[in-house]
Amino acid sequence: MRERTEPRRIPVLVLSGFLGSGKTTLLNCLLKLPALAGTAVIINEFGETPLDHHLVEASDDGIIELSNGCLCCTVRGQLVETLERLVGRRPPPAAILIETTGLADPLPVLQAVLSSPGLDERLAFRGLTTVFDAVDGRRMIENHREARRQLALADHVVLSKLDLEGADEHAARQTLAETGTAGCVHTAAAFSERLGENGLAGLVATPYLSRELSRGDHDHAHGDHPHHDVNRHSETLRCLTLKPGRPLRRAELDLFLDLLLSAHGDHVPRIKGLVAIKGEDRPLLIQAVYRRMSPPETLPAWPQGIALTALTVFVDGIEPSFVRDLFDGFTGRPGIDRPDRQALTDNPLSLGSVPFKPAGR
Repeated sequence: MRERTEPRRIPVLVLSGFLGSGKTTLLNCLLKLPALAGTAVIINEFGETPLDHHLVEASDDGIIELSNGCLCCTVRGQLVETLERLVGRRPPPAAILIETTGLADPLPVLQAVLSSPGLDERLAFRGLTTVFDAVDGRRMIENHREARRQLALADHVVLSKLDLEGADEHAARQTLAETGTAGCVHTAAAFSERLGENGLAGLVATPYLSRELSRGDHDHAHGDHPHHDVNRHSETLRCLTLKPGRPLRRAELDLFLDLLLSAHGDHVPRIKGLVAIKGEDRPLLIQAVYRRMSPPETLPAWPQGIALTALTVFVDGIEPSFVRDLFDGFTGRPGIDRPDRQALTDNPLSLGSVPFKPAGR
C-alpha cells in the first residue's frame, strides 16, 4: 500500500511598507528572479481605483487584486478565501507574495495567513518584509502609527530609493535603530540577491511574531478607524480620486500638481494614478510622495478596464474638498465662488485658506 505523502507547504512572504515607500518597485525586482518563478501575487490597494496590480510585471493569471479596503480591516475575509483557492490549485503556486496596502497593520494579515484552519498546514510563513523609504521614511514614522507598526513587526527591512537625491543609507539605518526596529536591514540589491540564491526558503519568521499572534488581541489600534469607508483610514488621513471625465491638457495637470505639492506637499503623503492627456493615446503615470514627484512616465497602453483619468490623492490634515476644488479650478470645471485657472495661476491664495482637520494621531 502506497504511503500518503503530505502536501508541500507553500512559502508565503508578506510585503509591507507605508504609502509610496517603494513596495511595487521591489516586488517587480523580486518577480524577475528565476528562484521566484511560478509565484502568485496578492495585491491589496486602498481607494476607489486600484492601480498597483496593473504595474506589476507578471502574468495576469499570477496576480490577484483585493481592493475596496485594507487587508487589516474590510477585506481580511477575502484574503483567506483567496489563499484557500491558491492552495487548492493544481498545480499550486511555487510561492505566494502578499503586498499589503500602505495603510495596513500587518498583524491581522499575518494572523489570516498563520491561524486560519487548513491554511496553517499548507503554508510556510517566511516572515514580514517592510520597505522603508530612505528619503522620506523618518517623516512617515513620525507622522503615522501605521508606518511605525509595519517596522516594529518586520523580520526584514528593505531600504528603498537609495539612488535618489537626499537619500542617506547611514541616516536611514540610524533612524531604524532609534525606532527599535529588530528586523534585519538590507539594501534592495542585497535583499534581491539573497532571494535570488534560495528563493523564499532562505527567509524565516522571528519568534516575536509568533508571540504577538498567540496573544489573540488583534484590534491593531483601530478603535477610531472607519473600517467601511474606502476613502478614509484615520481621523486625519483621507483619500480622494480625481476623475475629470475628459483628457487633460498637460499644462493643466502640471500647474495643478506644481501648486498642490509646492504649497501643500507636506500634507500630501501620496499621489498615484493614470492621466489621459489631450492628443495622446497612451496614459501618463503620475506618482508623488510628499513634495517629491517622480518623472511622469508614458505607459505602452491603457491597462484593461481603465480608459480615463483616475488620480488618487492621499491627504493628511487637510480636507479632500480643498484638493478637489483646486483640481477643478485648473481643469475648468465650473463652481460657485471658485477661482478659475488664470486666477489660481496669478494668485495661488485665491482659493482661500486651507481647512485643516483636527489632529487625531
